[in-house]
Amino acid sequence: MRGSFEYAYQLLTSYFVEVRLVDPDFVFDIQTTSCKDKRFTRYFWCFGPPQKTYKLLRLVVVIDETILKGRYRETLLTTIAIDASNHIFPLKFSITDSETTESWTYFLEMFGANFRGYNIRFVVISDRNPGIINIVPKVFPFAIHTFCTFHISNNIKTTLESMRIIFRVAAEALISINFDKHMNVIQNIDLVGLQYILGIPKETWSNLHILMSRYIVTLYCSTYHLLYKK
Repeated sequence: MRGSFEYAYQLLTSYFVEVRLVDPDFVFDIQTTSCKDKRFTRYFWCFGPPQKTYKLLRLVVVIDETILKGRYRETLLTTIAIDASNHIFPLKFSITDSETTESWTYFLEMFGANFRGYNIRFVVISDRNPGIINIVPKVFPFAIHTFCTFHISNNIKTTLESMRIIFRVAAEALISINFDKHMNVIQNIDLVGLQYILGIPKETWSNLHILMSRYIVTLYCSTYHLLYKK
């Protein structure tokens, strides 16, 4: 709120140390270019909820990124979970120079090393960033990696907004008859869009076909809505 961006970054270490006095389980890591100039490159932090908190969360983790405003235009990498009341539960954060394979590797490895309680099969949701796709199986061997249908629908090369909506409805379908009905509609209105969709394995975006089919996942206005499938 006060001072320059440069001064704010100089206070990072002392700020994190102060937070740890309040939360002994608080974890942070700051990386710099070298021991000599200590120029900031990226940092990671996560608060320390007790073990029992993780057991109250649904077995799904959402990974995403956004560009920060300000002088340095850096990238915020985040992971969130959803609690039993469909509320967003922030887990881990990292700020890095850009969305690269190296930055995703750093973030997900730090995330995995400080993520207690998900040592069983669970669902990871992300966009189709190659860095995330390659790293998730290495860090979370128990996870089923799925893709956000909102991101997929936005990448369909079509001018028909109805086509994107039908695709998202098909992705949420719980029974085969509904899934096939919506996919047939897409086939009738946009064959090119259909081929793009079929090029992505259904097991990564269709609630009906996901191996651990327990969640309906959609993304609207940058907010994840996860509806539990009974």
